[in-house]
Amino acid sequence: MVMMRRLAWVAGVAALAVCLGSAYGAYVLAGFSWEQVVSYESPYADFNRDEYLKSVVPAANETSETPRVVMVLIDGLTLDASRDYMTALNTVRQYGADLVAVTPQPSLSYPTWTNVVSGAPPEISGVTTNWFEGPVAVQTIFDVMASRRCVVSATRDFQDLYDVQAVVADSYLEPWDDTRYLSGILVDEALAMAETESPALTFVYLPDADEIAHTYGPESPEYQEVVSQIDRDLSRLIDGMQDGRTMFVVTADHGHVRGGGHGGFEPETTRVPAVFFGPGTRFEQEDISQSDIAPTIAAFLGADVPAQSLGRVREDIVNVTPEALESAQRSYRDFAERYAISLDGSAATIGGAATYDAIDQALAEVRSSRIEEDQASRLPVALLAVGVALAALALVAAASWRAFTAAMMGTIAYYAVYNGLYFIVHGHKWSLAAFNTEKFVEGFFNLRMAEAAAAGLVAVMVAGLVYPLLRRAPKGPRKTYLGGWLSLGPATILAIQATLVMQVAWFIWAYGADVTWRLPDFTWAFKYDLDLIQITALGAAAVLAPLVTYLVGRYHPMVRRTQQ
Repeated sequence: MVMMRRLAWVAGVAALAVCLGSAYGAYVLAGFSWEQVVSYESPYADFNRDEYLKSVVPAANETSETPRVVMVLIDGLTLDASRDYMTALNTVRQYGADLVAVTPQPSLSYPTWTNVVSGAPPEISGVTTNWFEGPVAVQTIFDVMASRRCVVSATRDFQDLYDVQAVVADSYLEPWDDTRYLSGILVDEALAMAETESPALTFVYLPDADEIAHTYGPESPEYQEVVSQIDRDLSRLIDGMQDGRTMFVVTADHGHVRGGGHGGFEPETTRVPAVFFGPGTRFEQEDISQSDIAPTIAAFLGADVPAQSLGRVREDIVNVTPEALESAQRSYRDFAERYAISLDGSAATIGGAATYDAIDQALAEVRSSRIEEDQASRLPVALLAVGVALAALALVAAASWRAFTAAMMGTIAYYAVYNGLYFIVHGHKWSLAAFNTEKFVEGFFNLRMAEAAAAGLVAVMVAGLVYPLLRRAPKGPRKTYLGGWLSLGPATILAIQATLVMQVAWFIWAYGADVTWRLPDFTWAFKYDLDLIQITALGAAAVLAPLVTYLVGRYHPMVRRTQQ
């Protein structure tokens, strides 16, 4: 009996120590993994803008027959709002390609802006968050137009990210100010520059819808009003620049979920309008990749496709010359070959692929092979983590099948409470859109930690309620049985952590904690971070767990009945 009493105390102390160690390890891993994505350095983003500009030779003067493009990027414009509140845009939709552009993840502003102007998604550009500090080391539509007349009317972010003043003929860069309506000013400046510069490419960024969506939501009257106002300014821009040779491209960087956030996988955020109209456009209604926009515009203008673009020239949408299409596919192949070499060191991996489809197939094979190799190298670590988690559960079961059974019932209660709060009460998904803007990130994760700790204590309480039911004559937390009751709390927390560790192990196997050449699926990455945060918070619950099980045992009706 004395030995059993000592064993119970030792088991409880050991379980508490493991819980705290797991919590600390998860805390360190969560910080490391988050930083890996935020500070991701793409191995493919190697464009040297200064060197490139030294080689630029001014093109011949534009003629009245030379095609022109006006490219309009509306921040935070949802697909539904573009159809419901934009009379001018709906009018021109009838005269060209009415498309839906599908954004990459994360569907945040800086990553999607970069994708729009370069055709390089975040994995290629290295722009994964709105905290990115430029300039971006991929070639943009501004760069490939450096030899011709190009103007930009946007906020100063475009200078920071793309160094537009070094490559365009003229620019107007408005300081960001969320207290004023800026789109009208930016349209005025674009019209003024277009009149004096006669540019081949006019780029206009309209920022106001995004801020209103964050503040009031995309279904609010305030959002409807600002989108309608943007539409009126867009109408002025179209009227002022239509000349029979100008193609217009109107698109958005991302949409918004009902609560105002974006960045995740939701269709409301990743499916945005992309309207091509004017001379040279065709009548189409389909989905395209957002990465296709920049190369298609470049080919239409007879310019080189941005060098790191993973988008296609959409000849089904706009008229391009056979020479431009051939040049674009050659550029695509060159980058694909460099991409493949970086994955396996062999230039022969692309083989003789020359068309988009053939190149994509070759790339997919190279990518799949590299993923399989990486997963095989991570499998031992993942299996070790699963083995340790299973061993922890087995030790609890070996020490006391009653404690193990009660702990597993508590584990079920934990997931019911935590997930009920997350998915049902808050209505969240495993998505970056769960928080409205970046300034709420810290508060969002702190609340998840608080809820995980609270759910952990509920789980311990449930385990304490179940524990006496497994004995014919339940004993309270006194003398011989005190150690068992106190150990039950940390054992329950340990069981929860073990099940979370197994889920973390799957992510480690599938994607890895470090980010070197590919970004993880952000849905699973978000869940992975939440799992690590839960393990961390459960460390705090483990400290209080012995007190909870003691109090439950002290006042449990069955225990009190037995003691009478």
